[in-house]
Amino acid sequence: MIRTIAMAASALALTVAAPASAAEMRVKVAGKSAAEVHAEIVKAASSVCWHDVRGEALAGYLYPACIRASVNDAVAKINNPALTAYNTANSGAISAR
Repeated sequence: MIRTIAMAASALALTVAAPASAAEMRVKVAGKSAAEVHAEIVKAASSVCWHDVRGEALAGYLYPACIRASVNDAVAKINNPALTAYNTANSGAISAR
C-alpha cells in the first residue's frame, strides 16, 4: 500500500467529473494502493462519462476520450507521484470497465 496516499488523503474524497459535465462521483482514496485508487477513478469516470455522452451520435468516440481526460484530471488533482507513475504506465489500458 502507498502510505503517502493514505496519509496525504486520509480524509480526501476525490471528485471525478467529465470536463464539461455537471455529473460527479466521489472516490475514497484513503488506505488504498495506487492500483486500487486508479481502478476506482477509472470506474467513477466510466460512470460519469457514460451519463454525460449517452445519446450522443458520436458517443463511441467521445466516451473513451472522456474517460481518459477525467482520469488524468483526477490523478493530477491527487498529485501523488506513485499514482501519477501508475497512471502514466497504464494510460493506454484505460477503457470502459
